[in-house]
Amino acid sequence: MRVGSHQVSLARALSKLGIASRAQSTDMIRDGHVAVNGRLVRDPVAWVDPKADSISVDGTTVRPAPRVYILLHKPTGVVTTRIDELARQTVYEFLPRGTPWVFPAGRLDRASSGLILLTNDTKAANLLTSPAEHCIKTYKVILDRPLSPNDQATMETGMILSDGTILKPAKVTPLRGTEYAFSLIEGKNRQIRRMCHELGYGVLALHRTAIGPLKIRGLAPGMARSLSRREIMQLFSANRKEE
Repeated sequence: MRVGSHQVSLARALSKLGIASRAQSTDMIRDGHVAVNGRLVRDPVAWVDPKADSISVDGTTVRPAPRVYILLHKPTGVVTTRIDELARQTVYEFLPRGTPWVFPAGRLDRASSGLILLTNDTKAANLLTSPAEHCIKTYKVILDRPLSPNDQATMETGMILSDGTILKPAKVTPLRGTEYAFSLIEGKNRQIRRMCHELGYGVLALHRTAIGPLKIRGLAPGMARSLSRREIMQLFSANRKEE
């Protein structure tokens, strides 16, 4: 079958429509809950055109879910997953009751705190997480000792870690004592901790204060709120092509 410009896999279509995650959609399809144009489809990678094909789940026609954008101040000790195999507290426990399916646009590790956006809008998530978009994430970091000028310069010119990982330059601004502001345009797994460890520094605390135009101010640990209309407009209009 010829694949058209608007066609995507069925699992991806359900995800883009804000119905469920790609993995959850795959399970739904394989378990026989999804039909396309009235015919049951069990192949998650079957091609569909969400704009032209009628997709239904358990007999109910799927419509694009209302877009949801929730800012959360993640406390330390909380994991950024829906279900944790070790029964640890997750970010989903802090969301308002009745929140539809959403996913985190970028993660924070369990030992870190700060700002996370949870959404069902894949386009918004890509704006925040794709390195090509140059969305700046800002962190307040406390180290176990002051950065030397040479090590700060190394971070600001880009690094190659001992495992071969290539990191883009980070902007590092001294605040007070051993506290620094780090600004990144990419978000590789545990990037700041790995940078610091590579140069012999321990991270005592790591707190994300901003994601692009979204700020954490006024949001207490464990609190969540919906984005305002103005913030949503800022999210989509902010120029992320400038470093």
